[in-house]
Amino acid sequence: MTYATKISPEGTFHRFSYQGFPVHMKEYAPNSTTLPLVFIGGAFQNITAVEKLSNAFSQETWVITVDTPGNGETGVLPHEYDFEFICQAIHHGLCELGVAERVNMLGCSYGSIIAMRYAQMYNNIEHLVLGSAMDKMPDRLEYAFNHLLFLLEWDKTEEFAESFTDLMTNPALRETNRLARLTADKLRHALLNANCGIKEQFKHNTKRILDHADTDLSKMPNDMDVTVFTGEHDHFLPVEANMKIADNFANGRFISLPNADHMFHVEQFKGTVRTILDSIKPVYDRTLAA
Repeated sequence: MTYATKISPEGTFHRFSYQGFPVHMKEYAPNSTTLPLVFIGGAFQNITAVEKLSNAFSQETWVITVDTPGNGETGVLPHEYDFEFICQAIHHGLCELGVAERVNMLGCSYGSIIAMRYAQMYNNIEHLVLGSAMDKMPDRLEYAFNHLLFLLEWDKTEEFAESFTDLMTNPALRETNRLARLTADKLRHALLNANCGIKEQFKHNTKRILDHADTDLSKMPNDMDVTVFTGEHDHFLPVEANMKIADNFANGRFISLPNADHMFHVEQFKGTVRTILDSIKPVYDRTLAA
């Protein structure tokens, strides 16, 4: 059920409810293309935070940006609710909008897990694009995530901000890349000033990853058109891990963004936008462009 819709020059904001939990979606350039690009960002990439990206995409495609339950202004989704529940909530929203029959889908970082699970559950994706994708929880990340939860539990905010910043941005790249350094500083500042609600969301979303992150790639539709990309210096989910996911698909391809790490959308904004928009073009057009 749609319980609120707000129209503005920047887009149309929709609020839905699924089994008592809010789902937020914002449309940009509706019906400007045959299919919408459904955009599911990372755990800290709510609709407002990725507005610049959504607006850039909307220059060439209809965009529907999603705040899943437990992200943005939707409140906290207890970690006992798995990624399949989130996929059901997204699908409910797309059905309410009348666009669920066929879509393009973009999932980045935390959103990549959701996008892959959605592809397993619903046979309606034309092009799947994954930014810094995760199919398995590496031991090093399991340790790092549990350490971050410990720091939050004991109210060690400065240590938490430093540790998370070093996980999301590559310290070696920051030494030589001014934009990477500024990105890290901005992230650290946001973490130091995060309110209790954001910290609670982080706890539950992180526990959800620890409990439910692993995705069986053998259950993915093998003939799906898939593009996987990340920054060449991404040490959170490295190039090799992303290449492995792309290689799983008969029509899979991997793209490495130069001079960027996990925060590629900031450090290589134009390159990120171009990579994604080119990936959702018809295969024939994409081949000609190459």
